[in-house]
Amino acid sequence: MADSGSQHLQTALVLLQKHWGYSQFRPDQVPVVEAILQKRDTLALLPTGGGKSICFQVPGLCFGELTLVVSPLIALMKDQVEQLKRRNISALFLHSGMSWQQQRLEMENALKGHYRFLYVAPERLASTSFREYLPHLKLSLLVVDEAHCLSMWGHDFRPSYRKIHELRSELGLKVPIAAFTASAPEWIQNDIKAGLGLESPAVVNGNFFRPNLRFKAQETENRWDELLSELHALGYPEKQETAIIFASSRKEVQEAALFLKEKGFPAEFYHAGLTHAQRSDRQRSFMKGSIPIMVCTNAFGMGVDKPNVRLVFHLSPPSSPEDYYQEAGRAGRDGKPAVCAMVYSTADFDYRAQLIHRQFPESKELKRLYNAVMNAAGILPGAGRETHIPLDLEAICQRYKLPAYESHFSIKALESLGAWSLMESGVWGSRILMKYKAEEVYEFKVAHAEFENTLDSLMRNVPGLFQGEQIVSEQQLCKRAACSESEFRQQLTALHNRGVLLYHPSQGEQQLWLLEERHIHPEWDMKPLVELKRRRLVALKAMHGYGSFADCRAQYWNDYFQSKSPAFSACGVCDNCQKTESHSAWPEFRESVSKGGLSRLELLRKLPQTSPELLENWIKSGLEEGWLMETRDQGLFLAQGRSAPEQAPQ
Repeated sequence: MADSGSQHLQTALVLLQKHWGYSQFRPDQVPVVEAILQKRDTLALLPTGGGKSICFQVPGLCFGELTLVVSPLIALMKDQVEQLKRRNISALFLHSGMSWQQQRLEMENALKGHYRFLYVAPERLASTSFREYLPHLKLSLLVVDEAHCLSMWGHDFRPSYRKIHELRSELGLKVPIAAFTASAPEWIQNDIKAGLGLESPAVVNGNFFRPNLRFKAQETENRWDELLSELHALGYPEKQETAIIFASSRKEVQEAALFLKEKGFPAEFYHAGLTHAQRSDRQRSFMKGSIPIMVCTNAFGMGVDKPNVRLVFHLSPPSSPEDYYQEAGRAGRDGKPAVCAMVYSTADFDYRAQLIHRQFPESKELKRLYNAVMNAAGILPGAGRETHIPLDLEAICQRYKLPAYESHFSIKALESLGAWSLMESGVWGSRILMKYKAEEVYEFKVAHAEFENTLDSLMRNVPGLFQGEQIVSEQQLCKRAACSESEFRQQLTALHNRGVLLYHPSQGEQQLWLLEERHIHPEWDMKPLVELKRRRLVALKAMHGYGSFADCRAQYWNDYFQSKSPAFSACGVCDNCQKTESHSAWPEFRESVSKGGLSRLELLRKLPQTSPELLENWIKSGLEEGWLMETRDQGLFLAQGRSAPEQAPQ
C-alpha cells in the first residue's frame, strides 16, 4: 500500500480497537479493508460469519462522512443500526414504516451530517423524494450488501438493485462502491460487476474453509432418527445446546417441531405463515437462549447472527449449494466445533426438480395474475408507479379463481421481470386516505365532537392526506390526539366505517412496491426466465452432487466457490474424512487399548494424526458396548475376556 493507505489502515486499526474491541482484522478482512481505504471499487465474497459488516463500517468511519448502505434484509439492517448505536456510532435505518414527516426530518438530519451510516432498502432508490436528497448528501462510500440480488441468475433477484448504477451515472457520484455477498459463482460475479458498473474492482474471494465445521450428508429414509441422533450427540436432554433445523415447507416445520416436543426436546417453529408479532417474539427468544432448538424454513436464516449454534440440520436438501452453505454457515460462528448435517433421498431431488419446473409460469399465466393484482388494488392503466399496495394473495386467488401455488411463483417471476418488488412484511405502517374534502371534515367535526382530536391529529401531522394514501404511525399520532393507541385505532376504524376516510391498519402483510405504471397489455421478454430455469436445474444438480460426494466435503465447498483458502487435501472432520480416517487408524487404536494403561490424553498423543472427536467416539462406543473399561488409576483397558471389534464403530 502507499503511505497514505498505510496511514489509513493505522487509523482503521485504532477505530477497530475503540469501537469493536479488536486489535487486528481477520486475515480475510484485511484485503477488503485495504481496497476500500484506497477508495477502489470492491467486490468481496466472504462466507457467512466472515465479519463483512466490519469491512465497510470501519473504513466508513475513517472517511469521516456518510456511508450509504443498500441492503434487502430489513431485520439485518435494523440489527446493524442497533449495534452501531450501542458502539456510540450514529446510524439511521430509513424505512416506509416511518411517517412521511419523520422520513423528511431524518433526511434533513442526514444532510446536516448527524449520521455516519444510512441504511436503506434497494426500493428506496427509486423513490422520487429520496432521489431529491441524494445529490446533497456528503457521501464517502456506497455499500451494496447481498450483492447477488442484483443478478437475474441469483436466487434472490431484486430488480431495484439495478437502480444503483443508474443513480451513480445520473448523479455523477464519484464515491467508491463496496459490494458484498456470501457466495457467488463466476457468472453471478460478472453480473454484479456489470450491473453496478464497478471500475477495475478489487475482487476479494475469502477463505471458505471453516475448520470448526463438521459437514455431514446422509442418504436415508429415516430422517427423524438421524435428527434425534445428532441432537443426542450434542448431549440432549441433559445438555441443551443451540440448534437450527431447516425444513422445506411450513407443514414439515410444524411436524418436526411437534415430533421433537413429544420426544421432550425444547423446540419451537418459525415460518412466514406466523404473524409478524409471533415471528419477532420467537426470533427474540431464540437469540436470548430461551428457545434452544428452532425448526424453521429458510425465512428464519437471514439476519440471525447467534454465535453459539452447535448444529444446523437440514431435513431435506436446499435447491442450490449457495443456499445450503449460507444456511449451514449459521453454525459455529464463535469458532468452536459445530455440525452441519443434511439428510436426503433421491425423491427429494426429483421433487425439487418438479418444483423448479412449476416455478416458471407461461406468459399467459403471468398476465392473468398481473391483472388480478392490479384490479384488486384498484390500480388504473397508466397509474401506480412508485406505489405500495398490500398483497393478500390468498384472497386474490379466491376472488379471481387462480391457482394459489403457481400464483406465488408468478409474483416472483414478475419481480424478476421488473414489474414490482415484493417487500418484507412487518415494517410497514398503516395507510390512510381522507375521502371527505377539507370543508366536509370541518363540518363533520362540528357535528361529532368525539372525533375532533383524532381528525386534528391527522390533518396537522400527515401531509398529502387528501391527495393519496399515506403511511402513518398510530403510536405517534395518538400522543398528539391525547389518547391511547388502542383508542386511536378504534376512532380510525369508526371513521372508516362512516366513510370519512379509508383506513388500512398494518397487519404485517406482504406488500408490493410497483416499479412502473400499470400496462393495459403487458408484454415481457421471457428469455431470461427460460435461462434462469436452466441455471436453477444446474444448481440443483450441484447440490445433489454434494450429497453423494465421496471425498472431503470441506474441499467440495473450497472447489465449488473457487475459494482462496490455503491448499489442503482433507479437513479431517467431515463424515467422509472420518470414514477414511476410521479405516486407517482403527488398527493402531485397537492395538493401543489392547495393551491397556493409557489415559485419554496419552492415547491422543500416541495417535496424533487421529482427530480427538473420532477417538472420543470410539471410546464412547467401547464403553457403551462393554468391551472397553476405564478407571482413574488404570486408564483405558479391555474388559476381561473381551477384545476390540475388527471393524471400527460407525
